[in-house]
Amino acid sequence: MENVTSDDSSSSPSQINMDIADYDLSEWNLESLKQAAVEHRLVRPRGLAWSILLQALPSLQSDMIASLKSHRKYYDDLKMKLSMDPRAVIDDDPLSQSDESVWKQHFCDNELKAVIMQDVVRTFPDELYFRDKDVQDTLVRVLFFWARSHPHIGYRQGMHEIVAPILFELFQDRRFAPKDLGNTLECVLDDDFLEHDSYMLFNAVMKGLERFYTTGEVVPTPSGRLPTSKSAHNPNEVIRYLDQVREEYLIPLDHEVASHLAACNITMELFGIRWLRLLFGREFARGEIPHLWGFIFADGPSLPYIHFILVSMLISLRHILIDAEPGAVLSALMRPLPISAGHVCALARHLRAPLQHPRPPPPHYHHRPASPLEASPEAELEHRGVGLDANVSDSGSEGVAEGGDVARELAALALLRARLPPAAAQLAAALPRVPPNAQRPLHQILQLAALLQCRNHALIDVETALEAAEGQNSDKIGRKQLVPVTFLPKPSPNKSPHKPISRVKEVPLKVFHQAECNETGDLPCLDPLRLRTE
Repeated sequence: MENVTSDDSSSSPSQINMDIADYDLSEWNLESLKQAAVEHRLVRPRGLAWSILLQALPSLQSDMIASLKSHRKYYDDLKMKLSMDPRAVIDDDPLSQSDESVWKQHFCDNELKAVIMQDVVRTFPDELYFRDKDVQDTLVRVLFFWARSHPHIGYRQGMHEIVAPILFELFQDRRFAPKDLGNTLECVLDDDFLEHDSYMLFNAVMKGLERFYTTGEVVPTPSGRLPTSKSAHNPNEVIRYLDQVREEYLIPLDHEVASHLAACNITMELFGIRWLRLLFGREFARGEIPHLWGFIFADGPSLPYIHFILVSMLISLRHILIDAEPGAVLSALMRPLPISAGHVCALARHLRAPLQHPRPPPPHYHHRPASPLEASPEAELEHRGVGLDANVSDSGSEGVAEGGDVARELAALALLRARLPPAAAQLAAALPRVPPNAQRPLHQILQLAALLQCRNHALIDVETALEAAEGQNSDKIGRKQLVPVTFLPKPSPNKSPHKPISRVKEVPLKVFHQAECNETGDLPCLDPLRLRTE
């Protein structure tokens, strides 16, 4: 990975007036790092600072090295435990379906690695660093070993977008390090342990995020698959969390925004699941993410005040959301925010302690019109990355749909629903006598417009970051399925109203779990370098 180069997207912290300097650990302590992180002044090595803020490592240099070596040894032991060859096990049939069969576990591991690789190869496609084969293999190994050592959660789609920025920051710390390093930094920035340190830091971050990846009352099966939940559509932790944020924080702080979202039939989980599970990684420019994450990590590994970030993002968008039609509101929430992460963090500090921190001035919107309604349909689709040529497919959308793929499709659908019906009605009114060669195309346009007017937002429960296979039979997990759509006719005054239709989940994914075994020889797997998917 040494030959891969990439520009540091953020400005050098040494260019700002700071209390501590880059690669100078003499002034480092927990309080100074917290203050620097809150003020977006965190210095390099930033990965080390994150580890201290998340309490994965102590701040004292003497204890830091001992703890770091302990983490690295643990990762080596974990890899050895989970990477044994099943051929070394005697009297075990490769065709055995027994849950105790090491061959069965071996095949489950291979399938899990293939699913992880399917996500990894599409990670940040516009950044050269993540197109490198060694980098992708490192991501697969870190995610695989973490999933196998945390069977109560397993691997869930979206985790690859958490570990990728972590790996990149650790790589940048090593890349920009000066040559005359002390003994402590030489140990911390050892290139041979980039993967080990990525696992350590990813594990520390997931201590605060894993609650958003859990999916209700489920118990891992020996085969490694996620079984059917005990109750259909059982609300998982992230949905309960978002409901609590809405009731206890958003409504008291900005009742108008909360009421307008409810009037538009846009629930918090529609966008909030992606925001939380990806730690807002898709909502801001890539160069702002390290500063935003440092601000979040300053509160400790449990991320106790992350809800203030979510609420401040909604309040910062209130001038766009208020009085906008539902399609425009949904489009605004599904795209990267037109405000800076600095403003969101400043507003979050104010909401958390209004007497200590003043409210920041109104945000400056950038990179798009002040209102989504001012954009043309073509510009709106191009901004969301949706091509106007239906025959051209995005190569990044192959395989299991990512949250970004779902978000683009929802934004395009919302835009079509908002624009096509009125445009078709105006066209039909302007052509009272339609030419014979235009009658069929006009009729088709009117049919599509009528179809789009059959709104079904309340019937589909969309999770845009991870679509969990909850409430479904295990034999259907991993298969491609169409999203159920129900169209309701307009109620007749002579007929009783239709009964409400139960909400349904969207796209199910393959999710794997495996209970740990007591002995090292019971957990074999192959090297993920040999399991690449094209």
